[in-house]
Parts: sequence; structure tokens; C-alpha cells
Amino acid sequence: MDSGQPPFTTNPILLKSLLAQVGQGALQLPDFQRGWVWDDERIKGLIASISKGFPIGAVMTLATNGHVAFRARPIEGAEETAAGKAPTDYLLDGQQRLTSLYQALQHPGPVATQTTQGRPIKRRYYIDMRAALEADRDREEAIISVTEDGRQYGAFGREIVIDLSTRDHEYEQHAIPTERLCDEGMWVIEYIGHWEGREDHPDGSAANLVMRFKAEIMNQFALYQLPVIGLAAGTPPEAVCTVFEKVNMGGVTLTTFELVTAMFAGHGFKLREDWDSRRRQLQDQFDVLRGIGGEQFLQTVTLLATQAAKRQAQAAGVPPERVPGVKCKKHDVLRLQVSEYEEWADLVQIGYEEAAKFLHRQFVFTHNNVPYGTQLVPLAGLFVELSTQELHSAKARERLEQWYWCGVLGERYSTGTETQYAVDLEEVATFVRTGESPRIVREASFNPERLISMTTRNSAAYKGMFALQMKRGGRDWMTGEALTQMTLENENIDIHHVFPINYCEKREEPIPYWLYQSVVNKAPIDARTNRSIGGRAPSSYVPNLKERAGERLEPILESYGIDVQKLERDQFAQFFVARGKKMLEWIAGEMGKRTDADVGALENAVRNVRDPVDPFIDGA
Repeated sequence: MDSGQPPFTTNPILLKSLLAQVGQGALQLPDFQRGWVWDDERIKGLIASISKGFPIGAVMTLATNGHVAFRARPIEGAEETAAGKAPTDYLLDGQQRLTSLYQALQHPGPVATQTTQGRPIKRRYYIDMRAALEADRDREEAIISVTEDGRQYGAFGREIVIDLSTRDHEYEQHAIPTERLCDEGMWVIEYIGHWEGREDHPDGSAANLVMRFKAEIMNQFALYQLPVIGLAAGTPPEAVCTVFEKVNMGGVTLTTFELVTAMFAGHGFKLREDWDSRRRQLQDQFDVLRGIGGEQFLQTVTLLATQAAKRQAQAAGVPPERVPGVKCKKHDVLRLQVSEYEEWADLVQIGYEEAAKFLHRQFVFTHNNVPYGTQLVPLAGLFVELSTQELHSAKARERLEQWYWCGVLGERYSTGTETQYAVDLEEVATFVRTGESPRIVREASFNPERLISMTTRNSAAYKGMFALQMKRGGRDWMTGEALTQMTLENENIDIHHVFPINYCEKREEPIPYWLYQSVVNKAPIDARTNRSIGGRAPSSYVPNLKERAGERLEPILESYGIDVQKLERDQFAQFFVARGKKMLEWIAGEMGKRTDADVGALENAVRNVRDPVDPFIDGA
């Protein structure tokens, strides 16, 4: 924005001037704004407020000749007069009020509104002149709402309570149409003429009533001003997005994706249609991508577009301090050009497909089990940045997996993700190519106590441990076969308790909730096996498993780090420490971190657990 240009101005503008701009098409809506939804009662209240000169709030506009270009559409009711006109301003806030007022005060036809229950209706509005001039009467009682045919019906829709279906009926009941309030047209003259020569006018003189009504009511509409906050042409896109997030509560919630969609539409590109097509292709093929939205897709595109701009600047010899960075924060996404999107979108779609295949290799097969959907943004970008040849070697794949697991188990994608995306795109690509460790790998760590506090799927690390148990060689409890996506689906495998909840809670010495719910006491188990386990003690269900699996049972359980003998003896404490140690070894292997599998925290956690056989002893 120009430093000499104020970011916005606040000016009072005559209501009739604003409504004229609406009718002329000078003031229009961004096309993403939803239709107006004010009901009949609120419209009557709005008319009553203006008739008394009460404030109804400010409206906000944005000049059309600036950074933000939307596809515009006329305000409802002004389509015939405004169609095809180029607006000078977009209406950002105040749509429902101006639409209601335009239709009620300017548009000659009925107002399309709704009941308080949301049923669509059409209404015409009048003011009872005599009632409006009664000092002790609620002004809203003077606002008359009738059906499209000019009548107001009783409760059952049969009896006509008010009939304003003809001009003579209007004159007889002193009811002026609201579209006549801002001018002194023929209605007033004809009203006086209708009563001329008659002595039965309730106020003695039609002219006297009209003069009083004009002075006290009609002048309010003619002179009414609305404060208009006008955003200058140089207002940046992120500021416009903030307006919709903070101000336009009654309108559409404008996300970054919605705003980019609107801006692209101003250049003739239908982003939503393009993304919907890509989304269907991605999500129909890969369930793990069902959590990916248009905004994440745009972030990956922006990462790659800004990286290309950086390389171009470096190749042109631009001084380092002036070289743009790789980034994808909101304001960066909002600066994305249609040409940049078209250049990168196909490659990014392929990047997400490769990211989904990568997740499958980490034994993550459904969107509910994706640890961090956010981590897919740089992951997809990396599959675009790195060539197939570069990722062909086992060493390259191993490095990419190490970064992934450091992010998941180090829980590095909880906050500050946009900055992390940019860092990772560059540093992880270098890591894969040269072996130079990125910051996320160098700094990631895992505290053994974290195993104890992982209790629900809300934790990314918990989801990671579910997948890791399978990736590290876990086998199907029924068949002993290595797990695959098909096995998981066919056998309905999910994460279940090894020491069942019922057993843990009903022991003579109950096991604390926070221990038996820990991920250490959970493993991927098929539905049929889990039903056979029920709520029984391990010493009760292990013999049944042995009957079914025979000699295969011990290696199957060992593939999950479970000691069969500790199960057979119901030794929860020893089982917990031994399996926790095994999990720490798995974690160290994936994160590439040296560890002595410190089990001190695990031993302390189970110190007070007394098992039926061989209570826990230090050093056991």
C-alpha cells in the first residue's frame, strides 16, 4: 500500500445515494458472498429504526481498482438495472442491511425474505402514516408486512386482516408503500386527491397528514446517512481476508482458499472447480488424503512457486539480502498468481499422490490415522522438488523417513507449521541429497515419559506408535502374516488393549487408568481376536490364543514387543517396562537417535503396581 495513502476512510453517505449506487451497479458484491438471509421481522425493525433516525451500523466497501480483483455480482433486487455494469466498489460488510433496504425502498417488486423459521416468503412493506405519527405507539407496529398479493391473512391463512391489494385500498388505510419513502412522487399527490372533497378523513385533512408525515418520517429516509468505511485500492489481500474473519460475521466465513478463489475468478480462472476435480482424484484413490483441503494444496504450490522465484533471483545475481525467501504463510498464499498455480498444480497433485504412497510404506492407510496432516504440505513439495532418480536409492528413502518420524515422534508439527514447511522443503531436500541433517532431525527428541501420557488418538505421536508397531514387523494375531493394507481392512484390525480395561479395573489391586490406557498397553489386534480376549485376564485368554496359533503365538507377540510369559503370569508391571523399552528402541531406530532405552521413568510409573505373581521389584 502507498505510504502516503490512508488505509481506509470513514465518511457518512446518504442512504439514498448508496441505494442509487446499488441500482446503478457501482456498488456490487464479491461473487463469493452468499445470498442475504434477513427475515421479515428484522426487515420491519430495520425500516422502523431508520424512520426514527436510529443508527443501524456501518457498512464497509473496497475500491475495485486495487490489489484485489473479484468477480462481482449485483445486490439481490438490482440485477436488471446493474447487470453488466463494472462496479467502482465491492460491498464487504453490510450486505444484508443494504439488500433489505434496497428491495424495500427502491425495488418496485416484492421483497424476497423468509419467516423467522427460515421458510422463503415474499413480502411488500408499508407504513401506516397515522400510526407512525402517534407519539406513544411502538414504531414497529406502524410497519405493515403483506403478502405478494397485497394482503395480510389471519392465523389459518383464510381471513383477510389487511387488504392493500389496490391503490385505493392503500389510500383508504393511509398506508404508503416503503418504496415511495425516499421521493415525493405521484403516490402522495394521488393520496391527497383521493380524499379531496371528502369530510370523513380521520385527521380532518389528507394534506395536513401528509405534511406532518413528510416532516417527521419521510425526511428521516431522505436525509438518513450511513457511516461507510472505505478500504483504499491499495489494501493488501490479507487485510481483506481479516475483514471477513473479524467483521463480516453474518456473511460467509472467508478462508484463505475462498479469497484466492475469488481473486482468481477476477482473472477468469475457476479455482474451486479445478481443486474439486483434483480433490476427487486424490481422495478417491487414497483415503489418507481425505483430510487434505484446498488451503493445504495452495500452501504446497506457494512453497514451490516462492522457491522458484528465489532461485531465479539468485541466478540473476540479486544481492543475498534482496533474494526472496521460500514461504507459504497466509499473505504469501494470497499473493499467488494464476500463472504460478497453473505452472505447479499438476506437479503438486503428483506430489500428494507420492506422499500418500509414502504414508502407506509407513503403515498409515487411513486419514484418521495420519499423525500430522500438516506434514503432508512439505512432504508433497519434497516429492516435486526431488527427482525420481534422487529418491531411488535406499539411503535417500531412509533419510526421508528419518525426517518424517522425527516430525511425528518429536511432535514438531503442532505449532508454527508454515515456517517449518519452508525450512523443511529446502533442508530436507539437501539432507536427502547430501546427508546434511536438517534442524528438525538435529533437534527432535523423545522423552521416555511421553510413552506413558500417550493415551488417545488425539496425539500425533500416539497415531505414529500405532503405525510404527506394524512397520517394525508386527504380524496378524490370527494368521501370523505380515500386515498389509488389505489385511488391516479385511481383518478389521485396530488398536486394542493387551491387558483389557475390565481386568485392569477389577483386579484386587486395580491398575491406574493412566497406565492401562497408555500406548504401551495397546497393540494392533484384529476384531475377532479382540472379541475372544474380551475383558479377561491375560492368563485366561493366552491359552485360547495358543490353541488357535500354536507355536506361532510367541513370535507373533514378540513382533509387537510382547513377552508371552509375562502375559501368562498377569505381570502388568514387568510387561509395561519391558514393552516400553522395546518401543523406545523402535523410536530410536526411526528417529536415528542414540539411546540406551532409559526405562527409569517407566519403572517409576509402575512402582506401586503389585501383580498377582512376582510383584514389581527394582531392577526386574
